Amino acid sequence: MKRRLLLSMLLLGSACGSISTAPVWAAELSDRDIIQVLTVEQPRDRAIRHGLAFLRTQQGHDGSVGNNVRTAMTSLAVMAHLAAGITPDDPEFGDWMHKCLQFVLAQQDENGYFGQIDGSRMYGHGITTLMIAEALGMTRDEELDERMRACLERAVAVTVNAARVHKVPGHEGGWRYQPGEDHSDLSLSGWQLMSLHATQQVGITIPEAVIMGAVHYAKHLTTADGKVGYDNPGEDHPALRGLALLSLMIGHLQDAPELSRVVARILSDPISWQGQWFFYRVYYDAVGMSRAAPEQWDAYGKHIEKLLCEHQNQDGSWSNPPGGNEGDHGPVYMTSLALLALAVNRHVLPAYQR
Repeated sequence: MKRRLLLSMLLLGSACGSISTAPVWAAELSDRDIIQVLTVEQPRDRAIRHGLAFLRTQQGHDGSVGNNVRTAMTSLAVMAHLAAGITPDDPEFGDWMHKCLQFVLAQQDENGYFGQIDGSRMYGHGITTLMIAEALGMTRDEELDERMRACLERAVAVTVNAARVHKVPGHEGGWRYQPGEDHSDLSLSGWQLMSLHATQQVGITIPEAVIMGAVHYAKHLTTADGKVGYDNPGEDHPALRGLALLSLMIGHLQDAPELSRVVARILSDPISWQGQWFFYRVYYDAVGMSRAAPEQWDAYGKHIEKLLCEHQNQDGSWSNPPGGNEGDHGPVYMTSLALLALAVNRHVLPAYQR
């Protein structure tokens, strides 16, 4: 028996190997074909499963993951699991998730700041705030959920107040390494913008002026020909192109002419397994392209998938490519960003949703 249908693959859980959620069109599939599509683990899903297993081996007795800036690294590892559809209630890995979350929540200082204790500064604060916003509501543990909400509200207050610090001309709307700085850069500002955007999705009010200030800061650093600067317009930083796309989409500026120019620049200079900031770029290329350019994302996403699957280590981790400069951040950082890029098509996290 054959039929015309759209197979919309659902997350079948970690016990089934986290089968892909990407839609699969088929003009005519037999029942046997359907069963094969639903049960055969694809390379991307296998890479995600192995990568997550590696991250779980990196947990210490206190629940932290990794050996440096542990609040930020633990948060990235949790985000990778959430992106794959694994929640704190997962019957197999929920205990691991709970230990991570309990560790992270304990690292917030008396002012609500997450970047002080581990020395990760506003980078870590933005990453951790983003993770908590994504984890909120994903558990039936009411006590944990209430604690996460309280921590999130205090954390976003730090972020909002830092945005309101008087900035020097050209830096308005962004963030820098410390909450009170009067300069900004796009790399650091991206994590804050994503964390505030995700916080909005769980019902916590964020001043629209702060969101749009960050969006316009990103637009200010994006030139008419699609170059994206770190802290000055006219610079061209490939690792930040996807972030510029994401920022414009968060601001509902999908008709901005800069958007198509950035997409064109990414496609004319596709990421390869070499060079500086590979993992930072692969993450933002995936998040930005999948949300801002879905028509072009199908082919570019396959390119990213092939690249990452071919260079995954046997233990499930990823290492520096030739000429890479992110090795000092450790395998948890590189593996988490690779997994977040691979999991974009699952559309689980707020930043990935169109």
